[in-house]
Amino acid sequence: MSDRSDTSPDALFDGRYRIVRRLGQGGMARVFLAQDESLHRPVAVKVLADRHSHDPHFIERFQREARSAARLNHPNIVQVYDHAQVDGVSYIVQEYVEGETLKELIRREAPLDARRAITIALQILAALRVAHQQGVIHRDVKPQNILVQPDGKVKVADFGIANAGESDMTEAGSIVGTAQYLAPEQARGLPVGPPADLYAVGIVLYEMLSGRVPFEGDAAVTVAMRHVQEAPEPLGDRNPLVQPELEAVVMRALAKDPGQRYQSADEMGVDLDRVRQGLPISDETAVIGAATIAMARQPTETMVAPPLPPRGAAPKRNGNPNRRRLWALLAVLLVVAVGAVAGWAFIGGSGGGEDPLPTTTAETDTTAALVDVPDLVGMQEQAAVAELKRLGLDALVIPVESTEVPEGEVIAQRPVAGQQLAEGGVVEIEVATAPGVVAVPNVVGATADEARRVLEEAKLIVRVLEAPSDTVPAGSVIAQSPSAGVELKPGSTVEITVSTGQEQAAVPSVVGMDLTNAENTLIAAGMTLGAVTEEANDAPKGQVVVQSPEAGAAAPAGTAVAVIVSTGPASVPVPAVVNLARGDAEAQIAGAGFAVDAQEAAVSDPGQDGIVISQNPASGSSKPKGSTVTIVVGRYTGAATS
Repeated sequence: MSDRSDTSPDALFDGRYRIVRRLGQGGMARVFLAQDESLHRPVAVKVLADRHSHDPHFIERFQREARSAARLNHPNIVQVYDHAQVDGVSYIVQEYVEGETLKELIRREAPLDARRAITIALQILAALRVAHQQGVIHRDVKPQNILVQPDGKVKVADFGIANAGESDMTEAGSIVGTAQYLAPEQARGLPVGPPADLYAVGIVLYEMLSGRVPFEGDAAVTVAMRHVQEAPEPLGDRNPLVQPELEAVVMRALAKDPGQRYQSADEMGVDLDRVRQGLPISDETAVIGAATIAMARQPTETMVAPPLPPRGAAPKRNGNPNRRRLWALLAVLLVVAVGAVAGWAFIGGSGGGEDPLPTTTAETDTTAALVDVPDLVGMQEQAAVAELKRLGLDALVIPVESTEVPEGEVIAQRPVAGQQLAEGGVVEIEVATAPGVVAVPNVVGATADEARRVLEEAKLIVRVLEAPSDTVPAGSVIAQSPSAGVELKPGSTVEITVSTGQEQAAVPSVVGMDLTNAENTLIAAGMTLGAVTEEANDAPKGQVVVQSPEAGAAAPAGTAVAVIVSTGPASVPVPAVVNLARGDAEAQIAGAGFAVDAQEAAVSDPGQDGIVISQNPASGSSKPKGSTVTIVVGRYTGAATS
């Protein structure tokens, strides 16, 4: 009986999923690429690790991931298709996403361009927005769980420790998540809300823009304590090219107090979109960001920003940038005045073990009028945003690179046209942006197949040329144009010149020539005279009778052509033909390889008529083949001879 839980290559897992190869393995599960034999599509099969397969805690957590993610349907979320057990093994079947993790991208290319980092962050926020609306907190947002497709689209995966309210699996004081991305309240084992996920997004943005996470350490508990006790080093100190407005957004997301952070993915997305468009960020973000930066520059490790006025008391923006600077200065002065304020430490905490910090924003208007969402697809971004503002709705703009839709045009929207939102609701719109640029990879020396794969993965078109080379093996790239490092738009063409090996030429014919002429002919063709051997041949002595390679064959320049030279015909015994009839004599002489010269002489004896009466050379002597043997044949005329 076959093992239905077999995950070896080509095995049919659970009677439906043909395993192709392993994609990766984490602490909780192994992931395989498989072909769904029923629906004929590639899928990712996530199998609970053997060491956890009998642990009810991990089984429940694994199944909770499937239940949580299956409720979420959004282009920026990895879709879960199914979850089940086979032979006691729990597994999840989900969408297979081609590409790489954001962590791999960061390791290779960080620090990322600010516009690119914002585009990625907006897509992460779009995914979290849907999750949070469904009551799902991810709790493990990190670059390893974010997949970047070749076209730049982002998908958030692994809701494995998400808490959708179906079961309470977090014991008091436990830390669930990845240490480098933990919100302070999460590190303390307290209940978490959307601000915890947004804190992690702030860490991810910080890492994309600087190449490093803000807090590092040798042990997870050390890193967790730093999240609680220390302010992050200002992003601008690590990357001075980051504009102050973008730094303020990131530093607000990293505020210790979840009440001072962004309260929703929409709120953070709106500020990021303002930065993208070169517009002012909110006053509240400017103040909290400045306070977080100021806190980091104080000598006391456990320093936190002083409490801000209630969120509802934040002043409305009137377009005056000096107001933001005034608030930022006020925050700095408050921090300096208050000094080192102990807070958010493991031993201080909330004093009574309960979480005094709000994790959600209370609704202040439950009777808002409903607004019909307009059809925005095909409109220009500014017109779409203006239309939403006219209707009392906000826009969350997500840039999407496109070569097919004009830049600035709305590609898609969520909710779709015709649905209703309360006044102040947010409509997510995808707006086409011109493709960015890609640095041309270096493929010189690679095989033609490998070069094509690398260039196509970089979204470039490959044109192959061929040329001979004395130094580069056949099938390898001699040169490329443009050269490595040149920045091109995706879809641009890169020419690669592939070696056909050494230059080939037709071997000339030298058969029939003497050695001198043969050598001169070969030199003129770029080749040389090779080995010379001799053998007897009917050809004249000194004449080339065989060559290798043969005439007309293609061979590289410098090829040595071997020849065989005739030493002349071989000598053979002359047959005895005297007293033979003329016909028999001629046949024997020709059969021995000689030519025959027959002459006649009158004879008186009728018995000698037509008979060979003499030969020259004499029988028994050796002569070269082709030599002439002369015979004298008697001719009887009936007349007496004297």
